[in-house]
Amino acid sequence: MQLFKFGFAALILSVIFSQPVFAQSFREEGVRIGRHEFKDIKGYRIGQASLKAGISTEGRYDSNVYLTSNNKKSDYISITSPKFLLDLPLGIDERHLVQLMYTADAGAFSDQKDQNYLNQNAATNINLRLPFGYLNVNNDFKDTVDRAATEFTSQVHRKENKAQATLGIEVNKLSYELGYSNFIKRYYDKTYQNIEYNEDVVSGIAYYQLLPKTKALLSYDRGFVNYTKDSTRDSVYDEFMAGLKGELTSKVVGIVKAGYQTRNYDAAGQRGYNGFVSEAGLIGSLSERTELTLKYVTTIMESSFGNNNYYNANILSAELDQKLMGNFNILLKSGFSRNLYPESDTIYNTKRADSLISEGAALQYKFKDYGKVSLGYDYKELMSNIDAKAYNDNIVSMRFDLLM
Repeated sequence: MQLFKFGFAALILSVIFSQPVFAQSFREEGVRIGRHEFKDIKGYRIGQASLKAGISTEGRYDSNVYLTSNNKKSDYISITSPKFLLDLPLGIDERHLVQLMYTADAGAFSDQKDQNYLNQNAATNINLRLPFGYLNVNNDFKDTVDRAATEFTSQVHRKENKAQATLGIEVNKLSYELGYSNFIKRYYDKTYQNIEYNEDVVSGIAYYQLLPKTKALLSYDRGFVNYTKDSTRDSVYDEFMAGLKGELTSKVVGIVKAGYQTRNYDAAGQRGYNGFVSEAGLIGSLSERTELTLKYVTTIMESSFGNNNYYNANILSAELDQKLMGNFNILLKSGFSRNLYPESDTIYNTKRADSLISEGAALQYKFKDYGKVSLGYDYKELMSNIDAKAYNDNIVSMRFDLLM
C-alpha cells in the first residue's frame, strides 16, 4: 500500500516531469521492437500482417572462456540462432500495431561442454494511436546466462522480465509521456537468491517545442528497489533531468540531458547516492551509405559485488555501419566504461574501480535479400585495481545468416 501511494503521487507529478529509458528517448510515438535484429529482412506480407524470420550459424574461437586473469582456457563454440518477428497493424489506416518477437542463441562448446547454453528472449509490443497522443505497452522476457552488461565473469542462469506502459499526450507545443515500469530478476541457483530483486519506476517527461526541429525536455523518475531476501538492500530513488532533443538532419536525431539523483536505503548505515546523472546520444543515417550511433550514459546500477549495493557507471559507446563496394559493408563498434564502487570490499580491503574496453569489427557480404556472411573480431579487456577481477578476451568468428 505504501508503494502504491508513492507511485500514484509520482504519476500525477509526472504530467510535469518524466523520463523514459534511454533506448526510448528517441521515439516520437510509441516503441518498435526488432529494429536492429531484423533490419536486413524484408519478410512476407500475410494480409495486414508482416512476418520476418531468420536463422544463423556461427563458428567462434574464444581465447578466455571463463574470463579469468590467469589460467585461461580457450575453446571453439558453435552457435545457432533462430529468430522471428510478427508485425500486425490494426485499424482501417493501420495506425495501431501489435508485435511479437522471439530470438534465441544455442551455444555448444567443443571442450568445455559444461558451458553449453541456451539464451532465449521473447518480447511483445502494442502501440495504440489515440486522438490526443498514443499508448504503448510492452514486455521483454529473458531466460539467459549472458554476461554482457553484468558483473559476472561466469555463466549465471537467471530470468529477467521488464514490463512497461507509456501514455503520450500532445497539446500544441507541449507533449508529455507518463510511464510505469516493473523489472524482475530471479536466479535458478539458490546461491544468488540474496540478490534477487524487483524494481518499480513511475516516470514521465515533458517536451516543449523550442524551435521547428528542437525540443526542450524536463523529466522525473521515482524508483523503488525491493530485494526478495535481503531487505537491507531496499532503496528508493528520485531523479530529475533536463535537456534538449533535436533533429540534426532529416535522418539524424540527437539528445542530451543531465540532472541529479538521490538514492536512499531503508536500512540504517547503508551508503546512499546523491550525485550527477546524464545521457547523450546521436543516432541516424549520415548518408545513404553510413549509419552512426553514439551514446554516453552516467548512471547508477545495482551491484552484486561484495557489500556494495550499487556502482556508478560511466558508459561511452559508438557503432558505425559503413557500406562498401558491391554488397560488402563493414561494422565497427567501440566502447569504454568506468565503474566505481562506493564501499571498501571486506575481502580485498579496497574500493573497487574498473575500466572496461571493448572493440569489434566485422566484414559482411550480403547475398541479395536471402542471406549474408560475416567475418568478425572482438576484443575485451577489464582493467581493475583488484587484480583477480582483471581479464582480457579475444573472439574470432565466422557467421552465416539465412533471411526469410
